[in-house]
Amino acid sequence: MMVQNELERGARQRPLLMLMDGHAMVYRAFYAIQYAMNLRSTGEEVKGVYGFTNTFLKSISDWNPSHCAIAFDVKGPTFRHEEFAAYKAQRPHAPPDLQAQFPFVKQILEAFEVPIYEMKGYEADDVIGTISAQAEQSGLDTIILTGDTDTLQLVSPQTRVLLSYSAQQQKVFDEEAVRERYKGLGPEHIPDIKGLEGDSSDNIPGIPGIGRGTAIKLLTQLETLDNIYERIDEVVSPRIRQLLIDHKEAAFEGRHLTTIVRNMPIKFDVEGGRFGAFSREKVTGALRDLEFVSMIRRIPGSSSAPPAQPVQGTLMDMSVTAEVEEETPREKIETMYQCIDTAQGLAALIEELYLAKRFAFDTETSGLDPTRADLVGLSFSTKAGNGFYVPLGHTEGLQVPLSEALKMVKPIFEDPSISKTAHKASFDMTVLKSYDIEVKGLGFDSMVGAQLLGYNAIGLKQLAFQLLEEEMTSITNLIGTGQKQITFDHVSIEAATPYAAADADMSGRLRDLLELKLSGTDMNKVLKEIEVPLVPVLVEMQSNGIIVDTNELNAMSGDIAAELTTVEEEVYKEAGQEFNIKSTQQLGTILFEKLLPPARLRELGLPAAKKTKTGYSTDASALETLKGASPLVEQVLRYRELSKLKSTYVDALPTLVNPKTGRVHTNYNQVGSSTGRFSSSDPNLQNIPVRTELGRQVRKAFKAESGWSLVAADYSQIELRILAHYSQDEALMGAFHRDEDIHAATASEVYDVPIDEVTLDMRRLAKVMNFGIIYGLSAHGMSQQTDLNIYESAKFIDSYFAKYPGIRFYVEEVKQQTRKDLFTKTLLGRQRFMPEINSPNVHVRQGAERVAINMPIQGTAADIIKIAMIRIYDQMRMDELQTRMLLQVHDELIFESPPDEINAIKKMILDLMPAALELSVPLKVDIKEGPNWGDLE
Repeated sequence: MMVQNELERGARQRPLLMLMDGHAMVYRAFYAIQYAMNLRSTGEEVKGVYGFTNTFLKSISDWNPSHCAIAFDVKGPTFRHEEFAAYKAQRPHAPPDLQAQFPFVKQILEAFEVPIYEMKGYEADDVIGTISAQAEQSGLDTIILTGDTDTLQLVSPQTRVLLSYSAQQQKVFDEEAVRERYKGLGPEHIPDIKGLEGDSSDNIPGIPGIGRGTAIKLLTQLETLDNIYERIDEVVSPRIRQLLIDHKEAAFEGRHLTTIVRNMPIKFDVEGGRFGAFSREKVTGALRDLEFVSMIRRIPGSSSAPPAQPVQGTLMDMSVTAEVEEETPREKIETMYQCIDTAQGLAALIEELYLAKRFAFDTETSGLDPTRADLVGLSFSTKAGNGFYVPLGHTEGLQVPLSEALKMVKPIFEDPSISKTAHKASFDMTVLKSYDIEVKGLGFDSMVGAQLLGYNAIGLKQLAFQLLEEEMTSITNLIGTGQKQITFDHVSIEAATPYAAADADMSGRLRDLLELKLSGTDMNKVLKEIEVPLVPVLVEMQSNGIIVDTNELNAMSGDIAAELTTVEEEVYKEAGQEFNIKSTQQLGTILFEKLLPPARLRELGLPAAKKTKTGYSTDASALETLKGASPLVEQVLRYRELSKLKSTYVDALPTLVNPKTGRVHTNYNQVGSSTGRFSSSDPNLQNIPVRTELGRQVRKAFKAESGWSLVAADYSQIELRILAHYSQDEALMGAFHRDEDIHAATASEVYDVPIDEVTLDMRRLAKVMNFGIIYGLSAHGMSQQTDLNIYESAKFIDSYFAKYPGIRFYVEEVKQQTRKDLFTKTLLGRQRFMPEINSPNVHVRQGAERVAINMPIQGTAADIIKIAMIRIYDQMRMDELQTRMLLQVHDELIFESPPDEINAIKKMILDLMPAALELSVPLKVDIKEGPNWGDLE
């Protein structure tokens, strides 16, 4: 930013006060940063704090002020609200997440010893106006940082305004710049302009029909608002003259509301406002607390020397080594991004990649489905700041022919000795696999690395902004949005080159940083031994897809539609009228005002209806408690089940069949949850109901290739077996060693009866408890899932723990350890950060305790099946089997196998899956096979 005036750094003769509108800067940052930024230590949102602090440090560096002060609004009405009730009435209340960030901002400012000025009944603009006036009288120049154009009225020979339109667009206004903006009118005219034209942002109406152009013409002619009305006959246009006469009061009221107060009863302490007398150690601590570690190197010179030793690394920073690296000042990395559009240039690039021994890469495609999208270009980076883009499929421009380029890059991509890095590598590798390139030698995935370290925002652009302080170009800047959005192949090569090259460059830079943070931690082992080797397995599964019989689904769709009509008629009959069943408001009215009013609910001993802001609660949990109270409840639940299954799977799946392969290809999200489980999307094949007849019918449509079979391998009770290992409970381990029905064995222990005398009801309650204990089941929770009341549930839980003391010990120990460490982890070292376990809020704390109990168990189960997938994949390739791994559904793997390999794959499964991780109890695997997913036996 170039500022050509006497305020420019290094050209000043007078001290400079940097005066910031703190409220405006935090507010602007909160809405400008288009993704969440949460503290890993508490989960609190801090993007407003981050944006403000970033602006503050940059401004200190740019302006080198001798003095600094910050103004804030105070919650509550101002004198303007009291005088004009509609003032800013249209503005929504600041969301709680934004309000909660102001204390953090003030902590940063207190650490820098920057004085904060605010006063009830006034706005930050008034504080700024008053302080700038006093600063002028004290011989200080002033630069005001704000996003509010009203402050331009404060510009004078000693005061300038730095107006921020966006993160990239700022402008310094002196008197000349103000006059240029307002066609010759100066700062003193701004309240008059606002009085005439109004200000929609503050809900100031002004004079209807008079815009800025007319206001400027009137004031240019007659100089002031007072003169306009004193010489109203000189207004040439009869229409404008009448508008002025009709809305005179609004004009003067608007001017009054817009005029910034410059004589508030506050005094600016010139000596107290001197900037620089702060403790570097204190500021470093404040930035660490907010996890803004990369900003530490930007702390300006201070009165105290930097600490001789780095502060001990916290859980959030992962290691002392990482802290030292973060605090080492680094120069801004200059970028050099090149377009490679000839075969000769590509050959030279490939040679450079070989010499580098490792590189980061990225693909640009025509869409987001890696099995359908066309490859548009490839980008590469060998070191921070460099990037190369190879356009291959743009509609215009010089490019290397696609087939020739793929032939050239195939050897290096498939060379395992050359280490590759990508961000969400499974996407890029799946794209390349569809072009017969099998990427080997993947060394790092920056998305997975960030997720393991506990970052919440793990998109490439988010991480680059948060960790590298690099603001990358948004894809929408290139392809647009909405109906006018284009695909990447229609983006010009000139525009695509810096965008695509930056993707590879930032992936490589993140690798360097994240590798340092992971170094020496258990999670580095998780990354290297589980997550990175898993990527080729997921790529294979995504590419394989699974056959879906669309004819069966189409027939099923017709059957469901007919049943929906029948259920709909039954609902109307029971309700006594027709209504929109999908409308929760209409359903709530019918259910709780007509069929089950309060008196009827009390008569049935049922809880009162819950009300929300939009009406009665009619979600699944609310309706489940009303089963048996009215036939309409069961009918609505059935209607919802049918509708969801029809729209989500029966009608959607045929449209998702890939025309190239004739199969449905799901996408696996490797960072789907903090426990290590990965999710499935587009379509989600992990959530097809398995316990309902409709769900089983849908699964029957998933079939093996003609003549082949589907083989399913399922870990039996894996989470309970892991619980047995963690708890070392003798009774639980004994039942698994004896290969007993675990739920019957539990019932036998709790009810103290022989296992062959356990009834179905006993077993059912034991099953609820066995699965519930993993999720921190309470007496209230058990009463919701069974026929027991809370007292009976509590008694059952006590009996359970009395018979399984090891489990009770595990539950209490893991909660206590998590409170101490602020994280919990799996057997293999995958961590989940949980500072909320010490929250003063009882509900937050109890929720965290339940997660602390569950995460080590569910996370270890996820790690085990990933290890099994990697080993089976590797063995199948070594044995050169045709069998394909198709799906992973939680604890189950599904394969597609030719008849002559079924015995081999079964043996392989039984050899490798139980041996994935050694526990105190054996891992057991059940295998089924059949022609389709619904008929596996």
